[in-house]
Amino acid sequence: MQKLKLTTTLLLAAMAASPAGWAGQFGDYKPAGFLSDYSKLKPKGGDSDAYSYRDPSADMGKYDKLMVDRIKIYLKEDAPSKQIDPAELKELADYFHQAIVKAVEPAYPVVNEPGPDVLRVRVAITDLVPNAPEASVVTLVVPFVWVGEAGAGVAQGKAGSTPFLGAAAVEAEALDSVSSKQLAAYIEERVGKKYNWTQGVDTAVKDYLKAYSTWAYTKQAMDQWAQGLRKALDRWHGKATPEM
Repeated sequence: MQKLKLTTTLLLAAMAASPAGWAGQFGDYKPAGFLSDYSKLKPKGGDSDAYSYRDPSADMGKYDKLMVDRIKIYLKEDAPSKQIDPAELKELADYFHQAIVKAVEPAYPVVNEPGPDVLRVRVAITDLVPNAPEASVVTLVVPFVWVGEAGAGVAQGKAGSTPFLGAAAVEAEALDSVSSKQLAAYIEERVGKKYNWTQGVDTAVKDYLKAYSTWAYTKQAMDQWAQGLRKALDRWHGKATPEM
């Protein structure tokens, strides 16, 4: 009986701390429960739909090394298909880790041990929806559909997209590697874009052809998030970010 009572208590505690408690705080996005604290995140503002937080009392400039945790991946609950090879998910996690290493080194070495000058970075890809290449082919071989959708995108001043292009969100936080205190946090959703005529013809064609690849848009988002981390580090250290 005592064991049952303890189990019930733990279950209720888990429910109280579940992502459902944050419903509506981040628009339509439902947190995965990955971050150590969601309560301080605020809309980033401007043209961004992201939410961010940085501890105003923290001396972020003292952290000149990174310790990157193993990256986690969460599939979207209502994704059209959950039949994904685990090897593919591992490849994605490895790709993101390497993208981060490539973006930050050598300016900020990635190490394996905590220390007073080491920033611990935790990252999760959430709400992952793979692109469906077989659906993309249908659109790619019908140029008139492409032209029609492209025209609509230009008229509205934004990039075109369709439901089969995949999506992903990121939850990330930076912790003091010794105390595990949260120093910064970030949430953002991204949806694959088949073309983006506002960025020129070359970019539009390259983005359009990425519809042939299941994970092209996810990897593109990972590259951009990794570069965003580098820019944040440079900003905290008062440096200009070099061209990548």
